Amino acid sequence: MDDPYAIVWLDDAPRFILSGDEFGKATTEYSIQTLQEAQIKAREFNAVIHEMNTDRGTQFYSNKDKPSQFEDYLKEEGIRYIPSRKSNPQTNGKLERFWDEYDKHRFSFENIQQFIDWYNARIHGALWLEIGERPEEAFMRKLPPENLLGLFMKMVEE
Repeated sequence: MDDPYAIVWLDDAPRFILSGDEFGKATTEYSIQTLQEAQIKAREFNAVIHEMNTDRGTQFYSNKDKPSQFEDYLKEEGIRYIPSRKSNPQTNGKLERFWDEYDKHRFSFENIQQFIDWYNARIHGALWLEIGERPEEAFMRKLPPENLLGLFMKMVEE
């Protein structure tokens, strides 16, 4: 796929990518589809997505008087929507930094899932550098204790 349009859902603090995919064009349907995949991934950790930040792309945000289909989906799911300020990429700077890595490394991998797996498993300089923390480790470290207890209980039951 030449110059695909990519959507990824990145957990802000640990820089962990919950889901992502590449498409021929940007659509609301793809945005909702990949967000649903992120919600499923979050549930694997007994977690729920409470807030969402995106840019003001038309697949996410409506510049008209009524909300977009994506905004309606977030409302139905009880997810607070925080669109980035107009012409201000610093608002979602961690994701902007991710796109630098995507541009540099993505096409060294056969598909975006392999890239996401690599990204989540590599040492990240913005995390706990003294121990060489990776986004997947930071995600687990930052989970609330009740989520970890639930994961432990699942393991015991199996």
